[in-house]
Amino acid sequence: MNFTLYESREYVGKALTIGGLKVGYNWDNQKYEVSGFVRNIANRVQLVGGLDFNNLTGFVNDFNPRIFGVQARVTF
Repeated sequence: MNFTLYESREYVGKALTIGGLKVGYNWDNQKYEVSGFVRNIANRVQLVGGLDFNNLTGFVNDFNPRIFGVQARVTF
């Protein structure tokens, strides 16, 4: 992964794979839905970008730490 528009040794990172999972159930002709989800299953912190201002500034992925959640939906 290159962080800038040009190739350099300082602004190169490892390949990034972030996984997620969502499992849900709907009923009554898809009027109601309940689901659970998880983001960043591998729980990895990875450098994903950088700023070229002579100080080698970088930023990490947005999905840290691992996030769990529940979602409910009702369609009228």
